[in-house]
Amino acid sequence: MIVRCIQIISPTSGEVVSDHPAMRVGADYPVLEVVTASDRVLFRIPDPADSEPGFFDPPGLWDAAMFTVVSGRLPACWVAGLADGLLTLAPREWQRAGFWEDYFDGVPEAVAEYVRLKADVLAQL
Repeated sequence: MIVRCIQIISPTSGEVVSDHPAMRVGADYPVLEVVTASDRVLFRIPDPADSEPGFFDPPGLWDAAMFTVVSGRLPACWVAGLADGLLTLAPREWQRAGFWEDYFDGVPEAVAEYVRLKADVLAQL
């Protein structure tokens, strides 16, 4: 899925803001994962700097209210997962308990899994 930013909602305050260093109104972004809760939908979007070889800049979770869908094509590697009241659409490997904690802690296996599956998701959009 590819989405276009139509407004920026601060991930820290929840307020609409005029700018953010990782997001630009009018720009298109690939969605790596969709996370839904009873009151909120979030998109995991890679930081543009994340594509630089050897550069670690983790993907962010952004409020879906910031976007409109440009392409609704869903990657074949996405599966639905349900845990702790959250419905997730993402690669199965990212849905295991503790994956994102391992990734953000820099565990080599989790980082390698993210890089591999991110490439797979992006290739299918």
